[in-house]
Amino acid sequence: MKLELDEFMAIPDCQSHLADAVDDLSNRTLSVSIDSRTIAAGEIYIAIEGEVHDGHDFVEDAFSKKAAAALVSVSFFDSLDADQSHGPLFVVPDTLAALQHLACSHRMKYDIPVLALTGTNGKTTTKEMIAAVLSAKGNVCKTDGNLNNHIGLPLTMLKVEARHDFVVAEMGTNHFGEIASLCQIAQPGYGVVTNIGHGHTEFLQDVEGVARAKMELFDYVRADGLFFANVDDPLIRQRTETCSNCLRYGFGEDSDVTAIQLSSDAAGYPRMQIEKVTIKPNLTGRHNLANALAAVAVGSHFGVDLNSLKRALETLALPAKRLQLLKRDRYTILDDTYNANPESTLAALATLRDLPTSGKRVFVMGDMLELGPQAAFEHAAIGKALANYDISLFYGLGPATVDVINACTAEQSDIVAHHFDDKAALLTSLTAALAPDDLVLIKGSRGMKMEEIVQAL
Repeated sequence: MKLELDEFMAIPDCQSHLADAVDDLSNRTLSVSIDSRTIAAGEIYIAIEGEVHDGHDFVEDAFSKKAAAALVSVSFFDSLDADQSHGPLFVVPDTLAALQHLACSHRMKYDIPVLALTGTNGKTTTKEMIAAVLSAKGNVCKTDGNLNNHIGLPLTMLKVEARHDFVVAEMGTNHFGEIASLCQIAQPGYGVVTNIGHGHTEFLQDVEGVARAKMELFDYVRADGLFFANVDDPLIRQRTETCSNCLRYGFGEDSDVTAIQLSSDAAGYPRMQIEKVTIKPNLTGRHNLANALAAVAVGSHFGVDLNSLKRALETLALPAKRLQLLKRDRYTILDDTYNANPESTLAALATLRDLPTSGKRVFVMGDMLELGPQAAFEHAAIGKALANYDISLFYGLGPATVDVINACTAEQSDIVAHHFDDKAALLTSLTAALAPDDLVLIKGSRGMKMEEIVQAL
């Protein structure tokens, strides 16, 4: 990233204590880091107070690695001893607010399309698809991984350089007002909401609350911009019925951008047809065709031809832990351990059912978190649905999966179900039960760390 010294100096209420370093800094290409473990020589360290660690505790470590300067809080600066040595400092009332101000200021230097993306499910997958498609037209700056919050989004905007032609910024939320705040930083001219589901209902109350929080993005996209609306999602359709700056995509006839869903190939990979061209995205799960269609809609608007769209989607390399097929000598793992909510869990089960196998289909599930009062109901709904997905063995980890097992048993299903509170005990039982050609889906919320089971297998 290329930042100017003036950008730091223009942060509201900034007191610079740079002394002789000003001339040196003004002659550099500046960049920032919030992690003293990975900071590079010459970068400016921004000390962020997080939920677990306070970045101010690592200022000295950052300077030991030749940080050019540090951005710190007034309270930290006031706590320094008069004779305590330190490097050049920018001193501000709130370092997080300063980071966000810096990011917005930096973003406004560039008159390029900024597309913001949110949704209950498929955000990172769709972001990667859109970035891959737009790469056919120019250089894309995109969110790294899933760094989509009040800290990650500013870091994405600070990566923007003159060489970039597009920005694709992922936005996450679990509280009202967060998307609006992120939009104030990114100033998007384009927006996508992938879908509305039962994620984070602990804080957003119900699916209507989720829709209200996610659609803050729709309210923020500029009148001269464009909102890409997934009209197959009833809540998105409802909120964009009278939209004058929407491009509607979906598999229905009333969509501006549409496709025909085809049967999956012999390996279980989904396919769709657009203008007699068959596209098979390089990922599992029929639900991902909707995400691929979002990328087609965005790419088409920006002039990406159909053959380039096909090539981008069929050569896509996605981040791990998102319906990732891991073939082993004795069995195949379907790793979907990044996160979980009711809709994504059912989508993963549908993917498991669609994948061909001569062995058993086994589902290892961890609790779905942040569902609030609806947690018991939503877990029970998964249990009632299990019989529809050709599951032979179910392993539940965590207290909430008891509701899954109870509901499954009440349905008089022939699924063999086991519950565990301990991963080691679960692994012992699971490994003894697995046989050649078995398919094992592993899924749970981020806090359950279900990837540890994948790693053990």
